[in-house]
Amino acid sequence: MKKLQLIIRYLRYLLYAKGKHSAHAPFLYAFITKILNEKTENEHCNTIELLRKELCKSEKIIQITDFGAGSIINNNRKRMVKDVAKNSAKNAKFGRLLYRICQFLGPKNIVELGTSLGISTAYLACRKADIKVFTFEGCPETAQLAKENFDKMNLENIDITIGDFKDTLTQKLERIKNVDLAFIDGNHQEKPTTSYFEEILRYANNDSIFIFDDIHWSSGMESAWDYVKSHKRTTLTIDLFFLGIVFIKSELSKEHFTIRF
Repeated sequence: MKKLQLIIRYLRYLLYAKGKHSAHAPFLYAFITKILNEKTENEHCNTIELLRKELCKSEKIIQITDFGAGSIINNNRKRMVKDVAKNSAKNAKFGRLLYRICQFLGPKNIVELGTSLGISTAYLACRKADIKVFTFEGCPETAQLAKENFDKMNLENIDITIGDFKDTLTQKLERIKNVDLAFIDGNHQEKPTTSYFEEILRYANNDSIFIFDDIHWSSGMESAWDYVKSHKRTTLTIDLFFLGIVFIKSELSKEHFTIRF
């Protein structure tokens, strides 16, 4: 039933989504042409995808600790690594998008909620020494695999915190102090998602970017997305169905766009 509802939401998205030529705002047009519609092929991205292929073949069984809404595909406590890799990690298209966002917009401090196996984390890290990724994972066994993956890729600019976000996020944010980009990909329930947004927003600056995963995953996540869009600090939002991108630049007019990607 949940899969059917997701398909219906996606068809609705396709019905209303616009192409790049519908974007008249200069900032949005530049974002679409220079980031959304660009192609990314480089050694770093290729290394990540080679690792993904390796993980998608792994039959190692891990114990999943899930503090959130779980997975539509598989909510078993014990899962093979290959199932986690196939169902929980963002695909290459969206991974490369995260990479391009970081390359073009140049955030220094990145917060990621939901490390999983570290695929998205690796894209965010970009192999750039001036980027620091602070990633949070609730499941110890998944986090351990992510650490091993970071070591394989020689990524030294990632700091991983393990535990329930409600116990770890506040203290860590107080140490980070300034968040340039937040990728919220954990819990997938309405109240926690809006709570994470509000908490991280306290440490955001005018140029900060928020990226939300699975904004149409459930009615609760759609409500959370509506909350974020209507927030007084939110100016421009982009709905890509599987991701929602939020800007809080005060010089931008408050506008919401659904873009085909």
